[in-house]
Parts: sequence; C-alpha cells; structure tokens
Amino acid sequence: MSAVDIALWGLIAAIVGGLVVWFIFYAFSGQKEPPSNLTKETLKRLVGSTGHATSDITESTGTVLVNSEEFSAKTSKGIIQKGIRVKVTEADGLTLLVEKVD
Repeated sequence: MSAVDIALWGLIAAIVGGLVVWFIFYAFSGQKEPPSNLTKETLKRLVGSTGHATSDITESTGTVLVNSEEFSAKTSKGIIQKGIRVKVTEADGLTLLVEKVD
C-alpha cells in the first residue's frame, strides 16, 4: 500500500466515523422529529392571508393550503367545502381560523 492509499482510507474512515457520531448524537438527543418553524407567532403572521381548503372544514377540524403550506384549520361559520377559497381571520394555538372568501 502506498502513502496515498493509506491517506485515502484514513479520510474515508474519518468521514464515516463523523457520520456515525452525528447519527448517534441525533438519535439519542431526545428529539423525536426534526425542528419545526411552526409556532404560534408564525401562524399569527398568516392572519389576512388567503388560500384554499384542502379538506372540508368544520367547527372542529379541517386543513387549508396557505402560502404553499398546509395547516390545520377550523371555522365558526358552518362548513367550508374542500376547494373553496378561504381567508385566515385568526390563529387559535396551532390552528388557523378561516372563513369563506366571497
């Protein structure tokens, strides 16, 4: 084996070792899922935005697509059918309150 082969194998071993250490740290850090930027403050910034219902929206459940992202939603005004344009009126925790756009 030449010095170049030894250096190459050493580099490969260092990269693989680093990946293994990173994986072990991530797996045992107590974090169950990747970090999310979904916060109450983020949702409050969506108030006034429009989108469309990706499922039927009731007083307790539904989903909407706003700014190319899907969010949980509910409405206080009857049922909003899937596909209808909606406007975000409020954020209730991590759920958007929406109404139909006329």
